[in-house]
Amino acid sequence: MTQNPKIYRIDKTHRLLKKLPTCELIIEKIINTSFSKLGIKGTFNSATLKQITKEEITYFLYLYDSDETVSDWKEFLPTELTKNEGFIQQKLSLVLFVETEFDIFCIIGGNAFQIVLPFIDKSFGLNIYSRIMQPEFDEIASIKSRGITGSRAGLSEQFRDNYKIIDYIKFGKVTQEIHLKLSQETTDLHFSFLKNKDNDRIQIYVSKAFKIKKNVDFDELHQVIKELVVISELAPSDYLDSYKEITDRNLTDNILHQELITHLFNDTENLGRRISNAHKSFQHDFCNPNNIEKFYEADEFRLKEKTENNGYTVFKIVYDRNEIYDAVLTRAVERFGVNDRFNFMNFVRSVYVTCYQDGKHSIGSGFLFHISTEFPYDGTPIFLVDTKWYRLQDTFVEDLKTNTSHVLRTYKAPKNILSEPWDKNLIRREGDYNLLYNSKQNYIVIDTIIADGLELCDILYYDNNNIYLIHVKYGFQSKIRELTNQITISARRLRETLGTKKKPLLEKIYNSLIEKKHNIDNLTLDEFKSLFEKRITFVLAFSSHLNSDLIVENNIEKYSSNIARYSLIQCSSEMRAYYYDLLNYQIPRK
Repeated sequence: MTQNPKIYRIDKTHRLLKKLPTCELIIEKIINTSFSKLGIKGTFNSATLKQITKEEITYFLYLYDSDETVSDWKEFLPTELTKNEGFIQQKLSLVLFVETEFDIFCIIGGNAFQIVLPFIDKSFGLNIYSRIMQPEFDEIASIKSRGITGSRAGLSEQFRDNYKIIDYIKFGKVTQEIHLKLSQETTDLHFSFLKNKDNDRIQIYVSKAFKIKKNVDFDELHQVIKELVVISELAPSDYLDSYKEITDRNLTDNILHQELITHLFNDTENLGRRISNAHKSFQHDFCNPNNIEKFYEADEFRLKEKTENNGYTVFKIVYDRNEIYDAVLTRAVERFGVNDRFNFMNFVRSVYVTCYQDGKHSIGSGFLFHISTEFPYDGTPIFLVDTKWYRLQDTFVEDLKTNTSHVLRTYKAPKNILSEPWDKNLIRREGDYNLLYNSKQNYIVIDTIIADGLELCDILYYDNNNIYLIHVKYGFQSKIRELTNQITISARRLRETLGTKKKPLLEKIYNSLIEKKHNIDNLTLDEFKSLFEKRITFVLAFSSHLNSDLIVENNIEKYSSNIARYSLIQCSSEMRAYYYDLLNYQIPRK
């Protein structure tokens, strides 16, 4: 009899387990915690567990069943464990705990996963794989990841044969699970006992669990457990993910969150002089990550504060998402002044941002949930994204710099595509800079032209064969993330509208241009639409924000924003893979 089990690892550092000295007491605590949640009366005593020891590895069986059908687990497990136990059940709960020298593993049968879920090591499978991976030879079948940048919060990607780990774009993603085929060398070194042929390569699934994608009997499972013990002692690679989530609640709640509040509190000093003090302002990106597109398309934002009876009331309505942050900080100062950090903290924690489009509610979330930022802690960059904290691995700081320079050098927009310099002392607002092109031939300023909740670009430029959709931002800082989000959303919507006969989005943009008296080179509607029959290219245009106008690609060390770096890399890859070419252009300051 064989099974295809997933192997989990119990997190012995869990607050309910960390003081328990023996495996039996840990198992007892896990099961009794489950009893309490399910409302089961009585307590479980670990002395009733059946157990066997095999080569210094001890197996404990916990079984709870009801009499309906016979479980095939009875045929799988050794008779020493199943003797005198009932395996006739309707809803089987079976947990096989495995004690090794340093770890406790577990294997689930039936519907018992909820019993151990609160206590498992959430990164165990991925952690094991990080110790045996060979990026140039391991082949991905599919991978799920959490998006840190771009418009995709969660990604599920499938790959053709021979797609190697080394080809996988890891920036901007946190891996959640992988289906893959190990290299021949790794297979032979660690899992040769599972091969049927000399050239077999073992396939595995890794996430919270580690799973060999092949049925095994109990003796083979025992061999796998032994091999996991060996692998656990190998040094891990940090190749797969740029980021590691920080799960230490004391660090995130009591230190990093408080550091965030301090940054916000100190930033109230810049209210009313944000433009002139831009270099002193708290650098962050502000966006609702649950639905980036709906947030950008919203045309009304209602800012709500808590009332004394724990209800909510609107304290301000704004119509530009860029005004939300300062509006909330201003309200906090109005209510509590500039010296009351405690009440300031409680206020920003409780503010709620509700979005509306065309008078209809779309999405809403807490104010702090919208903030993504980075700052150094203990010598390494720390990221806050979607209320989760991540530490950027040291090797990837250098990789980010190298890849950013590569993208900037390789994918350049035509020289002087934007001929006007941008001296922030003379031109403070992005909108004012964009309007410099309103009277120029072959340029159409689309900044502030909103159609179906979308701003297609800031400046449109065309020649005989090409049309360039230019998105503009001052500074190579965390705001680049906002710009890259706008670019990918714009590209997707453009591709959708060009697939229709009437191209309604272009019609609405054209009509708005006429209404607002923007220069359109005397183009008719049909001529405007025909521009998009040319080769379409998006352009990410930015300036330097430093005191000296240094070229970013040649001075990457001087530009410290890792959010800007990985946003650029991710957007560049995503655009070329799914939409249009993306070029970059650094606007000269003089």
